[in-house]
Amino acid sequence: MKKILLAITCLWAACISCSDDTKIGAPDEILPDYVLPQGDASEEANNRIQQIFDTYTSYVLYNYTEKDAFWTQASAGGSAQTYRVTMGETRYVDAMLDYIQDIWLQFFPEEFLKKGGMPYRVFLADSIYWDRGWGKIQYNYRVNGNALIIGGMNANLTTMDAATKKARKNELLGATWDYYIAQGLLDVPEEFYEDTDYETVPALPSAGAEALEAYRKRGFLPSSYYNGIPGEWFWGSYAWTRAKENDLKSFLYNLREKTDEEVAWFLNNPEYELIQKKWNILIDYYKKEFGIDLRKMGNTTFE
Repeated sequence: MKKILLAITCLWAACISCSDDTKIGAPDEILPDYVLPQGDASEEANNRIQQIFDTYTSYVLYNYTEKDAFWTQASAGGSAQTYRVTMGETRYVDAMLDYIQDIWLQFFPEEFLKKGGMPYRVFLADSIYWDRGWGKIQYNYRVNGNALIIGGMNANLTTMDAATKKARKNELLGATWDYYIAQGLLDVPEEFYEDTDYETVPALPSAGAEALEAYRKRGFLPSSYYNGIPGEWFWGSYAWTRAKENDLKSFLYNLREKTDEEVAWFLNNPEYELIQKKWNILIDYYKKEFGIDLRKMGNTTFE
């Protein structure tokens, strides 16, 4: 009986505490992470940045602290503290917005950017580097959590040649593609792997023309070029333990970075049927599922 009375008393007290007579304080005001416009960039530039935020809920920032740029939820005492960033002059914000549009944003449809393709924070910087005490290593970009830092906001934007701009495009698209995969925004069609033998280790392509030809007929592309000479990802048994990953990367490398003229040697060879099939699988999949045209990326040279 005592237990029943105690329960009734507790329930009554709870009801009293939640009655209309109880005053509840005003809710805390939720302030935005950043206030736009940030500073004295041109009106046009500030309007473009505001439009990006209104469309994608993403901040493009040119006035920030180094600590803010490299902040992550797990960054305390982390290696990110070794990196440094130098902010650019605001007179270059307009040119920098054009630059990131040209080398990155133009290749992704608005709906994809709205779903996270545009990171929450994009920091525009003059330079990004790792100061090792005895020297500096410079970077053109850094991905940090859900933030992207892009360097180059300086006078060099107005004199950058087509070859340099293409190289920056290839570098940034490779980095953002990996970011999209890691964030689950992009995936890989299983059909790409279906007809390729990843179990039988082939002879090294360096063994000669015959071995290289057999390697191509099995559906494998080079993963890089040095002075116009194709480089192969498979150089030994260790690389073969990651054959699927390396195979996909080599195709994406060629799709994103090489023009139609540069890939004609394998697309026009009837004996490379499997390469051509895998090539088209990736083109069709990303265009249909995400609206991304990989060949637009490869054929954009800025010349």
